[in-house]
Amino acid sequence: MLACWGAQGRPIYAFMNGEYQNPVYISDIGATNLNPLFIACTGFQLIFFVGTLLMEFVLRKKHKLQPYVSTKQPIFAIISIILAIIGELGILMVSIFKTTTYHSVHLTMVGVFIFFVFWACFFNFMNSFIFGNFPQRLHPNHEKVIFGKHRWLNLYMVSFFAKLVWLLAAVAFAVAFGILMKKDDNSLSAVFEWIISFWYGFLLVFWAMDLLPSAVKHYRIHNPEKFDEKFVDNHMSPSIISRGNLVYGDHESTLQGPASAEQHV
Repeated sequence: MLACWGAQGRPIYAFMNGEYQNPVYISDIGATNLNPLFIACTGFQLIFFVGTLLMEFVLRKKHKLQPYVSTKQPIFAIISIILAIIGELGILMVSIFKTTTYHSVHLTMVGVFIFFVFWACFFNFMNSFIFGNFPQRLHPNHEKVIFGKHRWLNLYMVSFFAKLVWLLAAVAFAVAFGILMKKDDNSLSAVFEWIISFWYGFLLVFWAMDLLPSAVKHYRIHNPEKFDEKFVDNHMSPSIISRGNLVYGDHESTLQGPASAEQHV
């Protein structure tokens, strides 16, 4: 949309009362003949954002990814999905209710989007923290994510801290956006709005980090000749911790490796 606005010659729209602004707000562009594009972009964002959280939940429950290692994690995942749906519906409403026609509703939906997506990310990030904080509970098939002796020296904890930095920066950008808008510094406020929109895309990179262990596992299964040790693909991985014992589906673990199942609790 920013490229379209630039290609049109960076116009100042009539409803802006002739006030110079560079760049203009996303909502201003979305209120013009580019409104269908705005709606389409937010619709695809809804599908990919919610779809990513939903697929992660399904893949972990089906043991295609490292299964949950705490009974809290599936709950956090479901809460995150519900909050994400509400938040993404909010941004979809932002695109449908134009700022020129439904200004109050438009701003309210922006608030709904920011609030619910923040908490959706928070609960999703907490799951990364739990994985990283309990590396001894990870399935032996995923030992390659651990790269040091300290409990936090693992890929999941790196992912968590990267996401935490992302979230704090996103909050800072959102606060700056709101304060500058209230002060009528619209050009600088719009700059932060566009920064937030591009910053939002980096979240996909961090989610990709969470998929890396599964990719390593897939590679080892299909390229066994490149590894000295035999790799056993056991999808009945630990999904919950129950009464101090690691539970594999409906049965206690009998998987033997460098350490027994009890040592992984």
